[in-house]
Amino acid sequence: MKGCLFFLLVSLLFSPSAFGELSAQDFEKLNGMFKESEARLRAEIAASEKRTREFVTQEIAKLTARMDERDRRIAAEFQGVNKRIDDTNNRLSLNLALLIALLGLIGVALGLPYLQDKKKERVQDEKIAAQQQQLEAQQKLLETQQQRIDAMEAELKTLKKNQMPSA
Repeated sequence: MKGCLFFLLVSLLFSPSAFGELSAQDFEKLNGMFKESEARLRAEIAASEKRTREFVTQEIAKLTARMDERDRRIAAEFQGVNKRIDDTNNRLSLNLALLIALLGLIGVALGLPYLQDKKKERVQDEKIAAQQQQLEAQQKLLETQQQRIDAMEAELKTLKKNQMPSA
């Protein structure tokens, strides 16, 4: 393969057109072909750029539409989630209120008999204290009466002693 390629290059180098000179007319022709080719190339590039801009604009519009739709969907999902959170919050608030009411009811159910027992104990303590005061008053009265009786007995003994010699 290398040999064929080398032979082809050598034959092109030794061809008569390889040693030919370009005239001004040939040069002008070539220059015109280059300018014409350049103009066509520029037109194709401009058309390609225009198509590319249109394509990019269309793709941006499509992406923007998709993103807007996704944003609306996400907003709807967030709204649904927020509604569920609010519902859960309301249920938790209701459960908390019910729990507080239940604790209050239990407190009343347990506390009311306790308070009644305490009231009965206080009334009994007051009765006992009153009875003790009455007992102490009666004991003082009894002591006073005992002292009077002792005094009377002593007086009676003295009277009996005083009466005995006269008898």
